[in-house]
Amino acid sequence: MQLKYNYHTHTSRCGHASGKDEEYVVNAIVNGFKVLGFSDHVMIKWHRQPSIRGNYMKLGGYIKSINRLKKKYKNQIEIHLGFECEYMPQLVKYYKWLLNKKKVEYLILGQHCYLDKKGKFQWYLGTDNRNKRIELYVHDLIEGMKSGLFKYVCHPDFFIRLFKEYDPIIEKFARMICKASLEYDIPLELNLSGIRNAHLKENNFHFPSPYFWNIVGEMGAKVVMGVDAHNPRDFKESNYKYGFDMIKRFQLNFIEDFKI
Repeated sequence: MQLKYNYHTHTSRCGHASGKDEEYVVNAIVNGFKVLGFSDHVMIKWHRQPSIRGNYMKLGGYIKSINRLKKKYKNQIEIHLGFECEYMPQLVKYYKWLLNKKKVEYLILGQHCYLDKKGKFQWYLGTDNRNKRIELYVHDLIEGMKSGLFKYVCHPDFFIRLFKEYDPIIEKFARMICKASLEYDIPLELNLSGIRNAHLKENNFHFPSPYFWNIVGEMGAKVVMGVDAHNPRDFKESNYKYGFDMIKRFQLNFIEDFKI
């Protein structure tokens, strides 16, 4: 089966991706994609994270570049402009501005970190208070779903990386996420980045984790697939077969022609 769309594409502006914007477009076309969405890590005024997200000063260039490519390749591929964002109450007004002023077309929800009371970024993944960290992650993820700002949830099983062996609490958190997905009608992303390298394919504690997606299949939440491209060659080198095998294995409610 051919994946027809990808709305999860980064650019070199974030500091941990490489390649030119146009190279992503060309490689997506060559590899059979019909729809390409750029969703680099959101650039935030007054908040800098070098090597994580681009400086806010790069916002204008990002918008201009993708809109130019949209026009140039309009007869070959459908291109959309967006951002991957963490849900943070402090940034809701900014996200609404990005959408309402038509700076971008869509946002996708990818929780990696949060702003603490002092306005500093803190990561969900850490070595202390594992369950409390996951509880906060799941809480913020559900609040993001509830907000109505986002088209889908990126790598919802991100928290699985805090485990080294199976724990029944994984199922508890997976069910909470799936319940919210169904309640707010927002799809969950089967993220291919964790299986880009063959040695990660059978790693139950890296997304996409079988422990998590087994619950998704059981509960019937909607599912999309994302390349999470950080290099133009990712459109060729991603293990689509493994992703589609997971869809079949867990009888996932996969949206074959997802539109933002």
